[in-house]
Amino acid sequence: MTTMTTPTTLVFARPKRSLLITGITALVLALVPVTVALVVLRDDWLPTVIVEVVAIATCVSLGLRQLTIHTRLTETELSGNGIFSPMVRVDLDDVHEVLVVPIFIGAAPDPVQQLLVRDENGRRLFRLRGNFWEDGLLERIAAAMPVPVQVVAEPIPAKLFFSTYPGSEYWFENKPWLRVAAILGAGLLALGVAAGAMLTLGGEQMFGR
Repeated sequence: MTTMTTPTTLVFARPKRSLLITGITALVLALVPVTVALVVLRDDWLPTVIVEVVAIATCVSLGLRQLTIHTRLTETELSGNGIFSPMVRVDLDDVHEVLVVPIFIGAAPDPVQQLLVRDENGRRLFRLRGNFWEDGLLERIAAAMPVPVQVVAEPIPAKLFFSTYPGSEYWFENKPWLRVAAILGAGLLALGVAAGAMLTLGGEQMFGR
């Protein structure tokens, strides 16, 4: 009878808790003006309750999702997931190259470490971005990997990183049009909420409520 053994966990980590706090705080601050307007200018509490319920549900959903995000390195496998990405599992036998590369993101003055794991064909198997994890985690994982680690000493621009290591970007990275679309979408959403509130209040005044 064969006994199944659980691989020993060498490294296990979750993202910085400050990220969740920052995200929820930003969401709450964005909703404050709308909530205040509805409370002060309306006699009907239903819209305010709806806004608050949606905000609380969003915060709870983000919190629950954040609790599932982690990265784990065992004797046989490297695994992890992100808030917008599913679980990825990499057999260590497929790992050919491990790199630690500092890059500049946008106009930020300080570089951000990137852990990049690739196969023998140069295809990205796994990647971690240091700004989401505690300091030193990427180096710990790299040091525990079964292949030599290549550490790039000098920081490079993100654009050069993506061109030097093609395929390393996530689906939402290195796409200026996507950034523009996200900004426009957020702006249109804010305008829509403001317009909806104004129309609602205007309708009440028109009908003498």
